[in-house]
Amino acid sequence: MDQANFWINVNSPRRRVLLALYWWEDRVFEGVAKFAAEQSWILDCKMRWTHAIPSLAEWKGDGIIANPGFSSPIKPLIQLIESSQAPTVGLQTFGDYPFSSKVLQDHNLIGSLGAKHLASLNFKQVAFVSFADNPVEQARCKAFCQQAEKSGMHCTQLSFEEFTKDPKALPRPIGLMAMNDLNAISLMTSCLDAGLRVPEEVAIVGADDTRIMCDAAEVPLTSVNCNFEEIGYRAAESLHLLMQGESQPETVKTIDPTGITVRKSTDTVAVPDPDAALALRMIRDHFRKPIGVSDIADQIGVSIRRLQSSFQEHLGFTMIQELTRVRVENAKQLLANKKLKLEAVALDSGFTSRFHLIRAFQRSTGTTPAAYRRSIAKNAG
Repeated sequence: MDQANFWINVNSPRRRVLLALYWWEDRVFEGVAKFAAEQSWILDCKMRWTHAIPSLAEWKGDGIIANPGFSSPIKPLIQLIESSQAPTVGLQTFGDYPFSSKVLQDHNLIGSLGAKHLASLNFKQVAFVSFADNPVEQARCKAFCQQAEKSGMHCTQLSFEEFTKDPKALPRPIGLMAMNDLNAISLMTSCLDAGLRVPEEVAIVGADDTRIMCDAAEVPLTSVNCNFEEIGYRAAESLHLLMQGESQPETVKTIDPTGITVRKSTDTVAVPDPDAALALRMIRDHFRKPIGVSDIADQIGVSIRRLQSSFQEHLGFTMIQELTRVRVENAKQLLANKKLKLEAVALDSGFTSRFHLIRAFQRSTGTTPAAYRRSIAKNAG
């Protein structure tokens, strides 16, 4: 095939957009492709397979969505962006690149979500294990440790090399986080090879929520869902405004992660009392059912008073507080779905009616479910 004809037909009246990602993520592409289809763009994503960047003579497009990479940026891509003067939306958080605007992951929130998840499992000892010490890893590590300290956990930062010298030297039980799923699975392998049990002795959290990788891990991996499809869609939306010559309310837009996808690598509770641990597990497994403290005590076979006392002693909060917290957190996730009616959100979160949901939600968050839903829509828009 003639190289000059390999790229997009420049005679087409439709918008021509180059998707040039040094670091490729299919869910980002899906988000971009969704918006591109809505606008009838011609989307050039050949870099996904060829790794080839068109020269200025070969490409006469209308806009670019790019992630050049922070460790070894692709110089021809930077040259194309600068020479073409086409509007460019960058997905790269760090580095000085000629982007017209940026749509970015919230690395701070990703790190803090990992720490919050481990705190919810009652871990007192946690660590962030670094592999490459790049700016993304540094940001996630810093946020993880800050949130860990805020949650009353003791946090350690160490390199993978330090960790692998003697994984058993760390206090146990302990919760670990790595920058991404690939690194987290390397941590898991080292733990299992050293004879440590995952998650009973070491709970592990990754980030990116790469489903195939997480599900295929020796112990399925819990991971932060970074909301890549939304990042792709919003990047395309920003580029559309730039190509239309419209002003944007902000040149840098940060997209929140959607939350934690919990799998077996954190399917544990760090509680020394077996009855309290079982009660906590029952709350988190069965919160959607109309259960109360007496139901849990009956199932475990202990008195309500003894169970309540043990639970509060070891966890620092009551069973009712935890049951309400878990239900409200589930409701928050469901409220992101605008099509789901409030009654359905309530019932699927363990509340007997939307009125009970509203009351519990307002007491826990200081706002109503409707106001919370509006804030989600505003942040997404």
